[in-house]
Amino acid sequence: MLGFLRRLVREPLVQFMVLGAVIFAVHAATTPSVSKERLIEVTPAVRQSIVDAFKASHEGREPGADELAKLVDLWLLNEITFREALAQGLDKGDEMIRDRITHKMRLLIFNGVDVNEPTRAELSAWYEKRRAAYDIPDLVSFIAVPFTGADAEAQSRAVLDEIRAGTEPEDVQLRALIFGQRPRQTLEPSFGKDFVDQIVAGPTGEWRVLPSTAGWHVVRLDSFVPGRRVELDEVGSQVAQAWKDERRRVLAIAATRDLGKAYVIRRDDAPAGGNP
Repeated sequence: MLGFLRRLVREPLVQFMVLGAVIFAVHAATTPSVSKERLIEVTPAVRQSIVDAFKASHEGREPGADELAKLVDLWLLNEITFREALAQGLDKGDEMIRDRITHKMRLLIFNGVDVNEPTRAELSAWYEKRRAAYDIPDLVSFIAVPFTGADAEAQSRAVLDEIRAGTEPEDVQLRALIFGQRPRQTLEPSFGKDFVDQIVAGPTGEWRVLPSTAGWHVVRLDSFVPGRRVELDEVGSQVAQAWKDERRRVLAIAATRDLGKAYVIRRDDAPAGGNP
């Protein structure tokens, strides 16, 4: 029996198997098992994403070997940093890190939502509710010298006489406010609708005195360009894209709520400082 074992040990195949077992044992002893959370793999997909990002910022040029090696090293550093940040809980209490991670996840959800093309009826109904954002507004250009106080009207009329006579003092010119090509509706909160209606209805190039909700003004209308309704066909592609963006946001919110079904959510509805 002992002779048989000696002959068996001399067999090359047996020697190869023994050597393999020794190497495997040494590797197992020196390379402990690694959890998934502690394992970082530079997979072909990772390399390709690095190459794609490089090409996108270098007009389609492939990175050289040295460039790719440096980019892979940078990716590893970033991945290690990110993993360690999460492992140490640095995302907790640091709103900047949390915001970046949340933003990236939102983009993934947003880009994963499929939105169909709107029908003509859907687009038309959506557009009519928002046409104020697309119609071309009335544009008003004018100059105003403001006056406030108890004698504002008297002061404004006195300055009007000086302007017409060409004898107004320099400080009047310095106080003049110039409004160029302003949308009509943006003027009403500051001056009131009556003021805007009167200045628009008046002659161009003529100085007048008008009251507003902010006081009295010596004003001169320089130009008035009437706005117009913009039909859907004029801005169809722009409106369709806006419709799809809004629809995608709605669906992304719904998808996020669906993800939330996998979690147990507990809310503390007790008032601050009250009993738990």
